[in-house]
Amino acid sequence: MVNYIRSDESLQVLIFVVLPLVLLLVTGIFLRIRYTPPSTAKFSNFSVSLSSVGREDAYIVYRDNDRRLEFYVGPGDRKKELYLAVPKELPDQIINELVPNLARGLAKLRFQKYKIIKKGDTRVLATGPRAKNGDNS
Repeated sequence: MVNYIRSDESLQVLIFVVLPLVLLLVTGIFLRIRYTPPSTAKFSNFSVSLSSVGREDAYIVYRDNDRRLEFYVGPGDRKKELYLAVPKELPDQIINELVPNLARGLAKLRFQKYKIIKKGDTRVLATGPRAKNGDNS
């Protein structure tokens, strides 16, 4: 009779304590993986990635078959406005190919607001979507 009671208590501890804790842990890991934004957007002929260096410094790195460009962006916050300055030494043909690719990559990386400009020029080459709640700041 005593052995039956002890095994019954062990089963109750497993069902009511250990099982909920394991389920909570698995759910937490799943949600963390599911809702963490990606750090690299890969496409068939190019990739755009966010590289963090410490707490305050981040870089957007664009890579394709012919070139690798790095853009310093400061804090890599996806909710604040981001400015990328394309080097003015690049020919217009390459810039016209580069800007849509950068825009697609930033959208896939879930950046909410961004502007791509040419260094030394005030003209905006591409902008990202604005916040949906009417916040234009």
